[in-house]
Order: sequence, then structure tokens, then C-alpha cells
Amino acid sequence: LAAQPVINTGGAVNAASYSLGLPNSAIAQGSMFTVFGKNLGPASIVPAASFPLQTTLAGTSAKVTVNGTTVSPLMIFTLAGQVAMLLPSSTPTGSGTITITYNGQTSAPVAVQVAAANFGIFTLNQGGSGPAIATDASNAEISLTHAASPEQELVVWGTGLGKISADETMPPPQGFVGPQPT
Repeated sequence: LAAQPVINTGGAVNAASYSLGLPNSAIAQGSMFTVFGKNLGPASIVPAASFPLQTTLAGTSAKVTVNGTTVSPLMIFTLAGQVAMLLPSSTPTGSGTITITYNGQTSAPVAVQVAAANFGIFTLNQGGSGPAIATDASNAEISLTHAASPEQELVVWGTGLGKISADETMPPPQGFVGPQPT
């Protein structure tokens, strides 16, 4: 008999920043997010192996309900203590709930806040703190031994700029992302 999944309180966070607590903990439309808990998936990590992304992976799926609309996030990877997903751009903004289902057992709903945008920057330690993952035009990582120069253009790796109109089950498109963050 499979154990019921349990989502940690405040366990649904931006996949890059892992920001907890208001005002920075909202999950943006079209962004990658992570849910922490227990019995959320298999004992060993199972990543999505190819595109198109699916709403179920290794027996794990999720439902996000906001303002009476329920959407199914696209699965990126699943593991007993952590699941990473992509929130559909069609998700309404506002307060809602998330549930995780694993092998037919569904968690209790946990509160989640959905925003139009809430940018989080991926970090070198992959824990949401410390130096950002940033690269220069040659894709070299900016670090203490390879510092950025004033006025140099950089790529900052993150998620949460907001919804897109392209097919989210496929690799993300390149192009204008809306108002440029500063």
C-alpha cells in the first residue's frame, strides 16, 4: 500500500530561488517550480527524458487550482522528497492550492500563490542562495576567477519572467520576453 504524499507547508517554491514567505514566494505563470515534501514520487530521481513534457511522470502528477480553474503542471523530474514542474501559462493569478498525486494517493491541498511574474535566479549551489549562475557572451561562467566587466552584457539564468504563448510542452522559444528586468 502506497503512503499518502505530504507537501511541506510553504513547500511550493520558485525552482531557482526557493524563496519562502511573502512577498517573494509566488509562483509565476509559465515558470519552473519545485514542491518539497515526502512520498511525492519514487525513491530515485526520474527526470523527463525528452520533449514533449507530460503531466504525469513515474506515477507522479499535480493539480493547481486558482479561482476555480484547475491546471495540470508539466513534470520536469520527480523524487520522493521533491518534484519539479512547469506551471502552465494559462494558470490564473491569485491564491490557490496544489495537490500531488503519486501512485493513486493524493496529498492534502497546500496553499500556493500564483503571480504574473516573479523572477528567481538559479544559483551555483543549486539551493537558492549564494552566487548567481551568470555567463558571458561566450557562455563562460562568471566567477571570482572570471569576473564581469562594467557595461558587459551577461546572461542570468532564472525562471519566473511570466507566461508565454508558445507550446510549453516543447523546449522554450527564444525571443523577446517582455519588459526587461533591471
